[in-house]
Amino acid sequence: MLGPHTKHRPAKHPPPPMPVKEQIRDVSPSVPFRSRIVGAWRLESYTAYPTPDCKIQRPTFPMTKSVTGMILYTPDGYMSAQMLIPGQPKFKRGEGDEAQWAEAGKRYFGYSGPYYITEEENGKKETLRHTFQVCNLPGWVGDVQIRTHRWEEGGEVLVLGSEEPTEIKGDKRIPELKWRRMRDNSNAEPPPPIPQIHVHGPGEP
Repeated sequence: MLGPHTKHRPAKHPPPPMPVKEQIRDVSPSVPFRSRIVGAWRLESYTAYPTPDCKIQRPTFPMTKSVTGMILYTPDGYMSAQMLIPGQPKFKRGEGDEAQWAEAGKRYFGYSGPYYITEEENGKKETLRHTFQVCNLPGWVGDVQIRTHRWEEGGEVLVLGSEEPTEIKGDKRIPELKWRRMRDNSNAEPPPPIPQIHVHGPGEP
């Protein structure tokens, strides 16, 4: 009980919630790579760097600078990657002709399957492997490919590449894909539905 000369101590309130950026999981080196990689990542860039034998000695952008995409890593060891060149006129299933569907196929690349992280070189190296159980490129179904990896911006950006140069449009190049961590969406509200526009016909209100 407070007396007349007792100093009033303000009630303790819980600290305000951290900004979204501070809520992102710890990505310090002490955290296992498997824990750091789990989540959703948005594609920022896909660049192909030249090897000495390339005819064009400058970086190229195999899916244009406007490419969009997402890659997901689940806690139970599965992944999915999707990439898209935007800009094609829209059409719905059942409406497009063969040329439109062919164009849609050229603009899209996706695959999914289990991923594996193994410690190699006496624990000094963690190797990431993607498997292609599902892929829209038939020749890659069943593949297991190693992905080089490094962190940028304190773990906000995951940079993936291939262990060896890859043939891209006739040249052997070194691909590099930068993925930025997406915010936690588990408690987010769904967006409003897209409004349906009704075109009035003759005599309709």
